[in-house]
Amino acid sequence: MFEGTTPIEAGDAFIFEPGQPHQFTNSGSEDMVFYVIADNPIGESCHYPDSDKWFVRSPERRLIRSQGLDYYDGEE
Repeated sequence: MFEGTTPIEAGDAFIFEPGQPHQFTNSGSEDMVFYVIADNPIGESCHYPDSDKWFVRSPERRLIRSQGLDYYDGEE
């Protein structure tokens, strides 16, 4: 597992294993555009550390802390 920051350039391709945390940050002045191919099985969950939210897909899709939240809550 990688730790820290890995710079990416146009044309790069990468794979994240199931359960492997990852985050994209655009440090440049141009828009960053990327294409995602994903298999998101029912029951999947993930954590957004910057806003301290959890995404829980079972039994229904919902962003939570202690109650349901809007997707962009806590994002700057």
